[in-house]
Amino acid sequence: MKSLLVRIAKPHSVRVLHATQHRSIHASATSSAVLGRIRQVLDQARLEHKARPEKTQDAAPSDPPATDQPAKNHKEPSDATNKKPKSTQELLYESRVQQRAKQKEHLRMPQEYWPADAMLRMPKVFGKFPQPDDAEVAKIVLIGAANAGKSTLVNRLTGAEVSIVSRQPQTTRTRIMASSTVGNKQLVFLDTPGIVSRAGLRRIARGTVTAPWLTLAEASFAVLMLDAYKITEKATFVEDGLFDHFSRAKTIPAFLVVNKVDLITDQEKLRSRVKHYYDQYPKIVGEPIYISAMNNVGIDDLKTKLLGLTKKGDWEVPAHVTSDMSDLTRVEEIIRAEWFELMDSYMPYVITQRNVCWEESN
Repeated sequence: MKSLLVRIAKPHSVRVLHATQHRSIHASATSSAVLGRIRQVLDQARLEHKARPEKTQDAAPSDPPATDQPAKNHKEPSDATNKKPKSTQELLYESRVQQRAKQKEHLRMPQEYWPADAMLRMPKVFGKFPQPDDAEVAKIVLIGAANAGKSTLVNRLTGAEVSIVSRQPQTTRTRIMASSTVGNKQLVFLDTPGIVSRAGLRRIARGTVTAPWLTLAEASFAVLMLDAYKITEKATFVEDGLFDHFSRAKTIPAFLVVNKVDLITDQEKLRSRVKHYYDQYPKIVGEPIYISAMNNVGIDDLKTKLLGLTKKGDWEVPAHVTSDMSDLTRVEEIIRAEWFELMDSYMPYVITQRNVCWEESN
């Protein structure tokens, strides 16, 4: 069993989530809470910038006033009367120190938990492992617009939930490796973030924008994915830019896969739009392939065709492995998927998820 403690930035509470292999995850967050926390952090940053107290020294005790009374009746001045009143900056500094001390006390982790350091997020390395003498392999990258169904297709082809999926675009933010081994043949899939239009470049992180194009250099074959509903009912700026780029600069062979065909009633219009893209890239192999990844339609035929692409070579991972993703990263992705299910608009994209500790036990 594996468990993970997650600190969620909220203004008045710290909520701990436990993600298990059964994925019993309970999360709740509201726009007002997150925005309130953002304001609190900004205010605290301003105070830290301003609160730089100057060193002060206690005033030297003054000589006792001259008096005609006996010495036994004389009272020494108290320390309180000797100290200067604290400045506003000093008071703010002390308040900030006390607040941090309370936060550390509240977030104190049990000693049996391990810190979730960077080493636990590193991809798995398998070293030498047994494989057949006639091993064959094919490395395939999936390219397409956001929400075209690339991650869902990868999960279907591997038979495991390697990539998280949601109804919102850009759920996948980095390149994800998945694999499926059948007999002596291994398919290595590279799932990538959705292609971004020029208008969206300023709103998306640079790593998410460049990941699909950088991943192309790793693969020997590509799967160009089209959203059947989008290319027939919506604007296609992203798809037009994608195929224009491939037609001018790419030579990698590819399958043209059309997903979500179950949502289309006008099949003639769909095939006309698909032919428009099919004619733009001469390196497409065979005819367009129509599937529904969500309903598992056409997946077996597509996998059979992909297995025909393998060539003699060493496997990337052992036969039983479906991804090189670390266990901690996989749990983090499962938790992140909950944000996309529970929240709308921009909220799941601006939340910072911080996993503070990690424990593994048999």
